[in-house]
Amino acid sequence: MYKLSTGYSKKISKADEAAKQLIIEIMGEEKTGGFDIDSIYHFPDNSWLILEFLKCETVRPFDSHPNRYWFKNKQKFISLWNLKCDLNDSSLILVNYEDSREQFLVITVEDLDSVEGITKEKKLQMDFNQFKQYFISLNKKARGF
Repeated sequence: MYKLSTGYSKKISKADEAAKQLIIEIMGEEKTGGFDIDSIYHFPDNSWLILEFLKCETVRPFDSHPNRYWFKNKQKFISLWNLKCDLNDSSLILVNYEDSREQFLVITVEDLDSVEGITKEKKLQMDFNQFKQYFISLNKKARGF
């Protein structure tokens, strides 16, 4: 097992979409077996957190759930779950959000079935300020604070 260094990373100042755009250009009309992951955290206690943001456009975050569109995106969630299972002491958290930033639904996935979808979970409903504090606390934990 390797040990990742703890400490500071650079401040996030803008989205870097260059790599994603390169993949789109290379793949053209071909389907890809990969996907991007929004964030992976490695904590000082050697636990891991996979964090995936899910933008809600037609249904508000508190009312939306990955199982609603399982047939469309199941491979992404199955792959995220498999990664979670491959990492020792890890968690998978999905975050439903919307452009208005009024609602955030934080879903901690506890079990998943490739046919049924997410079968066990914990959900937290938050507003922007609550989610902001939650997210900042995750970052502090990852930095060892």
